[in-house]
Amino acid sequence: MTSDRFIPAHTRTSYQRTSYMSHDFEGICNFEIHGGDYTEGIKVFNKEYIASRKQLFKDMGWGEWCEENDLGYQNYLKVLESGEWKLGYYENEFNYRVPAQIKCCDKWLSLGSFTNTCDKCGADYNGSGQLLASRSFWGEETGEHWSECL
Repeated sequence: MTSDRFIPAHTRTSYQRTSYMSHDFEGICNFEIHGGDYTEGIKVFNKEYIASRKQLFKDMGWGEWCEENDLGYQNYLKVLESGEWKLGYYENEFNYRVPAQIKCCDKWLSLGSFTNTCDKCGADYNGSGQLLASRSFWGEETGEHWSECL
């Protein structure tokens, strides 16, 4: 198959960047912000921490964020006011598999499933990009119906 119609499966690397505030308060976990290094100062960290809490409330469907209704933020304020905290940063590296893709009907089709069907023409491909026989022939030698092969 030509490379202008097929992209083989490959591995990509993703990085999770995490800034954190550590402390020694018993019963309260450290505070983390994902997405970058926000440790240049407490003002930057505070701004990003509040933004992350607001996003958490939105994502979880908890309603509009406010300081009074956020126990995690109240704990954050306790630690912040104590002055006994330290900012830090770390990165985690994750490798993940990107499935092969094939171009069918001028559109890229991901081959991440056992059977992959083009939405436009209905052609079926296996995970390696091989065009499969018409579904009317599926299961012919085993007596199965094509719907049992999906």
